[in-house]
Amino acid sequence: EREPMTDVFDEKEEVKIYAEMPGVNEADIKVEVKGDILDIAARSGDRKYHKEVLLPAPVKAGTLTSSYKNGILEIRIKK
Repeated sequence: EREPMTDVFDEKEEVKIYAEMPGVNEADIKVEVKGDILDIAARSGDRKYHKEVLLPAPVKAGTLTSSYKNGILEIRIKK
């Protein structure tokens, strides 16, 4: 199980997280907010990723959006 490289940006109205997860399908990625922790997991064949990211600010429940393109997962969560 690998830990993806991540970048976290605390912006004015949202928190953006970018995770490098090459070789997986978007349908295999699971993202969940647990309090102030963002849990990212993906399992596709022999590729397995998992990481818990401490969020820099409180976020609103149910405002998470994500997109996956060219091996990069982009997550946006409103504050």
